[in-house]
Amino acid sequence: MSGLIPVGRVVDPSRDVFPSTGAHLDVRVIPQFGPQKGKKIDPRTARTLLQNVLIGKEEIPLVEQQGQNWKWNAPITSEYGKRTAPTAGASTFHEGIDIGLGAGTPLAYKGYGTYRPDSGFGSLQTTDPQGNPYEIRFLHTEPGAKSAVGASDLPTAPTLPGDNAKQNQERNDKLMEALFGKQQSLKDVLIAGALQQAMQGRQQSMLDTLKPYSSMGITPEQAMQLFA
Repeated sequence: MSGLIPVGRVVDPSRDVFPSTGAHLDVRVIPQFGPQKGKKIDPRTARTLLQNVLIGKEEIPLVEQQGQNWKWNAPITSEYGKRTAPTAGASTFHEGIDIGLGAGTPLAYKGYGTYRPDSGFGSLQTTDPQGNPYEIRFLHTEPGAKSAVGASDLPTAPTLPGDNAKQNQERNDKLMEALFGKQQSLKDVLIAGALQQAMQGRQQSMLDTLKPYSSMGITPEQAMQLFA
């Protein structure tokens, strides 16, 4: 499931909470998996994600592939990595890339995920085409409202046959808690969405597998072993 997620607009520098040399967008990409989990990486290496970022009322892709090359549809004014601080209070290691856009330029993301506004920036939790979870941050923006498309919904845990609806729901709750804990983070929500897609084709076979155990009070751990 995909859609269009508003992710705010470029803020006027006079109202920017971050040090700024003028109106622009700062995009930062943070993998939520693997050895680079939680680290800000060079956004140029995540172009398959950033091609879903749309700029302006015309909703032009921030970057798009043309044959073997990639074209950026707005000027990059500051690259990722070491730099001389462009203004007082700015960093000497840039953790994103700056895009030259005018104040008020609307921004959106074409795809699915969960967007959360913060002070001076917004954060989008989504996945790449391979299903790997990422966070994209949009700095120097006037954040939009919290919103989600598709991946905001936790998958429905498989209902174990037998007994009654209340007992089935209790088992489902235990299974979800075993998967994600009592407090689900945005990352957990996205992973859950990916699991839902992966499980769709296997749902009936899993239910058939669990059917003989419906009267045995199967635990979440046992269920997880069956799912493996």
